[in-house]
Amino acid sequence: MNQRDIQHLVFDYKTPFLLNALRESEHKSKRQGPGSDFYKKSAFLADPNPARIDLASSVTDPFESIYVKTFRQRSKLDVLTFIDGSDSMTIPGKADLLNLSETSIACSVAARNDHYQSYLFSDSIHSVTNPQTLTEYFSALGNGEHHNSANAFADIDRLLPVRRSLIFLLSDFHWSNEKLHQVFNSLSGHYLVPIVIWRSAEYENFPLWRFVQLRDAETGENRLVFVTPKQKKLIESTFVDRKLFLNKLFQKYNSRAFWMIDQFSAQNMSEYFHGH
Repeated sequence: MNQRDIQHLVFDYKTPFLLNALRESEHKSKRQGPGSDFYKKSAFLADPNPARIDLASSVTDPFESIYVKTFRQRSKLDVLTFIDGSDSMTIPGKADLLNLSETSIACSVAARNDHYQSYLFSDSIHSVTNPQTLTEYFSALGNGEHHNSANAFADIDRLLPVRRSLIFLLSDFHWSNEKLHQVFNSLSGHYLVPIVIWRSAEYENFPLWRFVQLRDAETGENRLVFVTPKQKKLIESTFVDRKLFLNKLFQKYNSRAFWMIDQFSAQNMSEYFHGH
């Protein structure tokens, strides 16, 4: 991947909390020191550093007190990506969006000099060290007969850092309510960004008056459905209801979804973090 491609994938992210870390980077920190973020003015005796004397405040103080400026350091952030490797993610186009999203996150973290780890969850947990890992996994999964519901999410706790981190969770979230609550409870101590990856072909443009085989990718069951206008509307409304349900669930856990339907945009990711 050349430099131009990397720049196209990089987005700007931030967290709503201050870090408490020793490693210097670009994020606002709780730690005071030789940083660039002004924190407060202090009396010279409380922080006796002649190099940081605030001349303007000291000269104009009616009590002739001497003040110094205190700054906060910038620190590194732990960023993790957790990827759903269940069967439903093999729907054509989803694996490509997953791969592009994970690559974009990795490039964005590298650009900020933060600490990054990425994991794929299937029946076991796989460390993702390069994009080829995901390509090979989903290619093999799509050609196999083994049903996979990503049960390894039950072991997610052992991967979590002690200090608060930024976590991207990539999935279509076609999970049971029990699994949704289990995963979100485990991640509740961190700044979680659920990236919902859907394909519009899952619920739109079904041909009328034909039998269509629909597969429940989470249960592995297939069924023939005769698509009438009523049936087509029911399929579409099911996804509308699911989106409303997920948004309410994410809100309950103080998270906000990034909806990725059919296409990826680094610009949209940046806007997500900056409240647009």
